[in-house]
Formats: sequence, structure tokens, C-alpha cells
Amino acid sequence: MRSTEVYSILRAHLAPSFKAAGFKRAQTMLSWAGRRHGGRYLVVWCQVSQRGWDDYAGSEFVVEFQLSIEPIVGASSDRRQRFGAMLDGVGREEIRQMQNHVIASLTCPPAQHPLLQISQLREWYLGRFRRIEQPYSGGEDIWLRYASKEHVVNWARFILRKLPACFENVASWED
Repeated sequence: MRSTEVYSILRAHLAPSFKAAGFKRAQTMLSWAGRRHGGRYLVVWCQVSQRGWDDYAGSEFVVEFQLSIEPIVGASSDRRQRFGAMLDGVGREEIRQMQNHVIASLTCPPAQHPLLQISQLREWYLGRFRRIEQPYSGGEDIWLRYASKEHVVNWARFILRKLPACFENVASWED
């Protein structure tokens, strides 16, 4: 899947909720900015991995939240946190289950795959096809894996369900 397709799916599912919450599309990436108490902006964005698409391992994206003076992705901020860290243990467990669903749908690469020929990369690459056995910690950098349009749609629905809790979490940053 091209990143443009992933962004298009996420935008179609997420944009109405951000608009309803008073956010406007920001200028870079797939991002939204909303004015908060104290004149700061909450900026939320989705970023597809720069590693790109892999026909066997798929790809991944991350959602990030930032509280800053300017409505700009990556601006100097009071606080910045990724989606997984915004969730409690139950939410992170849901992510782990969804990740394992994606991983179970993957087709392992053939033995002659180029990344399997490089000893320094072989174990890392094969790890992309193994279930995640341990729960995620609150400080872990969690990228949301996908290998199909259905996976991206499922992530968008999950993000929408968790947005209210994320907004509550941001409110605690402002105290």
C-alpha cells in the first residue's frame, strides 16, 4: 500500500471526528490542530513509517499528540506523546491483540528474500513476523502495523474509540 492510500483512509475516517471536536486541518502531513485553554494548540498527526511498504511485512504508522504555542507539527512544544503512551494498560493490550492479528495475516518471505541474506538484518526482519508475546509498557514506542486496507480501517476505528480518553489525557497536561 502506498502511504498516500493509508493517509486517505485515515483522513476519511478521522477527519469528521476532529472537525466535530473543533479541530482544523493543519498544514503538514495528515494533521489537525485545535485551540486549547491557555492559548496553546493541540496538534495531532499520523505519520507512516519512512521504511515504506514491504510486500511481506507490510508497514506501520504512528499517531502523535503535541501541545504547543503554534499549530505546527513538530513545533517546540510543552508536551508531546505518541498514541500508545496516551492509553492505559487495557488500551495497550487492545493494540497488542490488533498487532498480532495483523502479524498473523502476513506471509513469511521466501528464503531467498534479500533481507534474509544479510546476517545483521535477518533476525530483525524475521522478528516482524513473530507474535508480540509481552504486553506493551507505557513508555514503549508503538507503531501500528498494517498489511491491508482492512487493517488501516480497523486502526482508524480503534483510534476514534480512544480519542476521548486521549483528549482527557491532554487536559491533564494543561493543569
